[in-house]
Amino acid sequence: MRQRGFTLIEILVVLVIISVIVSMAAINTGNDPRIKELSAEAQRLRFVLEDLSEQAIFRNVDIGFVANKSEISFYEYMSTPENPNNPSQEETFTWQLSQQKISNPFKLTQETMSLSLSVDGLAVVLPFSDTQDDKEIEPQFFAYSSGEQDVTLFEISIDDLERVTTIKGMGVGRYYTGVKDEP
Repeated sequence: MRQRGFTLIEILVVLVIISVIVSMAAINTGNDPRIKELSAEAQRLRFVLEDLSEQAIFRNVDIGFVANKSEISFYEYMSTPENPNNPSQEETFTWQLSQQKISNPFKLTQETMSLSLSVDGLAVVLPFSDTQDDKEIEPQFFAYSSGEQDVTLFEISIDDLERVTTIKGMGVGRYYTGVKDEP
């Protein structure tokens, strides 16, 4: 009469196969340091946007944002007299580069990262570099001194990574970050 069961070699083969599968799964799940960098960059942008939104209210100045694929510049809507020697002349209002303590422009920390932007649900085509040097500035979205803001959605991505961090502004001065997997 023969006993049924597994031999020691069969058990060892199964254990080796299971350990190879588990080690492959551990390598492919979340150990990519770029994911942490994406999250840190989204948090950094979130804090800058919230700070500028609060400054718009406290300083009673409208702030406009101009973005391209790798940076965001901040502009303030300020009055500039046409002729400083003639104070009776009317002031004109123009967008001027903000001189606040926050580094302006906000630049992404890595060259492989890129921004995309939606304002009020519509995608904004972002240039690859600053293209508004010699012409009048036209901000893509705003934080008003009244506390009102445009509803915005930023996405920060890294080339060759299937995750994207999002920074969503709901129009009330607060921004929320998240991570989504790209299909």
